[in-house]
Amino acid sequence: MIRAVSLALLLPTVVFAQDASPIRGADQARLDAFNATAGSALLQAFAGGGLGDVDLLQEVLSGTALAPLATSLPGDWTCRTLKLGGDLSALVTYAPFDCIITADGAAFVIDKTSGSQRLMGQITLVDGAMILTGTGYVTDTAPLPYADLPPENTSDGTLWPVVGIVTQPEPDRIRILMPQPLLESDLDILDLRRKPAPEAPEEAAATDEADVVPIPDDAPIE
Repeated sequence: MIRAVSLALLLPTVVFAQDASPIRGADQARLDAFNATAGSALLQAFAGGGLGDVDLLQEVLSGTALAPLATSLPGDWTCRTLKLGGDLSALVTYAPFDCIITADGAAFVIDKTSGSQRLMGQITLVDGAMILTGTGYVTDTAPLPYADLPPENTSDGTLWPVVGIVTQPEPDRIRILMPQPLLESDLDILDLRRKPAPEAPEEAAATDEADVVPIPDDAPIE
């Protein structure tokens, strides 16, 4: 069984709570089968995906993961889902939507805030790996916290458990690999790109004294 490790290794100001969102047994099984699941899904995606989608997949998978201590997760992100393998298609890529990651004192909290399928969850450090546990849901459904989900991996298409492995290859890029999602595919990848910081408003240009024409004291007043 994977055991929890202090999240203080990720960010000095965040302290990991030992009982925060323990991994459900059904989700632990998905993580245990990750290598086999990912290998099969990637073979399907590279063999049957469209050229543009395969190019994007290669870009998303590129780069060695930073050590957890070197990551910088909080911020505003765009997030795009790639679905690999399964009965519907070898590889499907979706448009980018919006995600936010914050630190709440016990973990990092991730929320997908736009799109028809949403996500809320926590990222914690488990045996040296950053693990996402969360709840997926559709926009018109009230989400349940991960800890309140039923123990079985079932879904009616409106609410489902999510588990994934989080890596950050660059300061402005995160990827989350989610094995055996309950909907549609064999492996989901969430590709996050940090949004640029908003530009500061331009200050009004100061009047150049050289452009001011002095008015003589004896000039007539109209």
